[in-house]
Amino acid sequence: MEDEFSFEQFGSEGKKTSKDSKAASLPNFSSETIQISRRVKVLEDSLGNLRKKMLVDEQNDMNRHKKELSDYRSLLSEINEIKKDIENIKRVAKEIISELKSCARHEEVDVLKKYINLWDPIKFVTEETVERMIDEKMGKEEQI
Repeated sequence: MEDEFSFEQFGSEGKKTSKDSKAASLPNFSSETIQISRRVKVLEDSLGNLRKKMLVDEQNDMNRHKKELSDYRSLLSEINEIKKDIENIKRVAKEIISELKSCARHEEVDVLKKYINLWDPIKFVTEETVERMIDEKMGKEEQI
């Protein structure tokens, strides 16, 4: 740009030396102004586009953050439910263990089997059978 516009056109006091050089430098000056104006316009458009992109990026970041926060809360909720389930399982396991402690052991059941086999309860008679047998015996004695 300095090549097109030079200070040699001015005198020592900063004034132009001739009218012809004044007319010749104006078109150069206005073309440079137009060119600079166009560059500024392009830069402004680029800056506007960058601002729009930044705004879209910020909105995407906020949306992504909201989704991640929602996912995080959901995971925390699921973890808390799993913790409650584990506590319930522990409680039930403790109850089962305490119930099993109060149940008979294998050795105790074996002892009961031996006594039952020794007594042979199948040969036991019922109360009705005994009464019937007594009635039958009494009936025979009366007939004799």
